[in-house]
Amino acid sequence: MAPAAPTLETERLLGRPPADDRDFAALRLVHADPRVTATLSVDGRPFSEPDSRATLGRIRAHFARAGYGAWFWFEKAGGDFIGYCGLKDSLIEGAPVVELLYGLRAPHWRKGYAGEAARACLAYGFGALGLEAVAAWTLPHNHGSRGVMTGQGFLFERTVIHAGLLHVFYRLRRQDWRGQDWRGPAAEVRP
Repeated sequence: MAPAAPTLETERLLGRPPADDRDFAALRLVHADPRVTATLSVDGRPFSEPDSRATLGRIRAHFARAGYGAWFWFEKAGGDFIGYCGLKDSLIEGAPVVELLYGLRAPHWRKGYAGEAARACLAYGFGALGLEAVAAWTLPHNHGSRGVMTGQGFLFERTVIHAGLLHVFYRLRRQDWRGQDWRGPAAEVRP
């Protein structure tokens, strides 16, 4: 079993591993919104409740196994759940990668939250975890997600087939990371 993952903190957000089934309702806020799932689900439609429950189980199992995963992020002012963002062990075209993933509730789009949470996760990954590279991918028409990637310094590498669909694949290498030290302002560990 991996060591417990820390809570991550940014200027406006707190990120924590999902604790238990109480976070199912939070995840449903993302998974039931067709605006969000238009680019998250294979068919572009909202996820079913059993799909969301299975996703929550996989997220919790990943944290238990690896010590990192998809943190659930909340606004410091008011505690509103904004979505998830984190790092996950994945395969892309059969090759293992650590993936940066995120899914934010539509009311919180275009506030800079995805980039803020991504910076904290990347700082933790490159700092505490010592990762050499992080990958990310999205559908070609998802310009918001592509903006998050390029805003963090990810570079486009190629197109790939993922979940049976064409995706654009980006990678960020440690030597190209221009973020903060993981214990610095971009991500603080809280006990």
